[in-house]
Amino acid sequence: MKIVAYLVGSEPRWLTCTQPTDIRKLPYLAWVKIRARLLKPFISEWWTDAEYLIPFIKAFYPKAKTRVVKDELKYTVKYRKWVHPIFCVMYYYPANEYNKNYCRWVYGKDIIENLIRLFPDFYWIRIDGTNDLSKVFPMVDAYIRPNRHDGTPRLIEECKIQEIPYLHTQHDPDTRDFINFLTEQYENYNKKSC
Repeated sequence: MKIVAYLVGSEPRWLTCTQPTDIRKLPYLAWVKIRARLLKPFISEWWTDAEYLIPFIKAFYPKAKTRVVKDELKYTVKYRKWVHPIFCVMYYYPANEYNKNYCRWVYGKDIIENLIRLFPDFYWIRIDGTNDLSKVFPMVDAYIRPNRHDGTPRLIEECKIQEIPYLHTQHDPDTRDFINFLTEQYENYNKKSC
């Protein structure tokens, strides 16, 4: 019998690294590591959703047979843009802050909050994994994802289909990069509106 471990997002990192976390989550994270060690001899393949996460699995288990298995896209049809009078920026932040310190750190909430203060005239659209994006994509002019680590989010691939400019980081986001990106996209938006 073939047993596969499918580790996505933060899971491969939690095997060998520690990120900011709520104290109440420490027992769960300890269990993740203990469970992985107990099951290691029985797992025939270790899957993840991004190539750059494989070294974390290999650091945990050098002999691991690994494979990248990407999430299936949900929105594969290009939606027609709606005419709208304000520049709209979409960002992701989960609906359930299952681990507040970690969520703020990994999803770059500090950077998003700074950008919202710097660009108060933009319309900011928070998506959280529960939205019907067929109603959101038609009015999005730019997407930002200032992650401190991330796999290859399905949403980035969907933005490519929608031809929505995006800036996505997988580590060490710099607020200046996002300021420059949004300034450039806003200028492009104004040129199209003229």
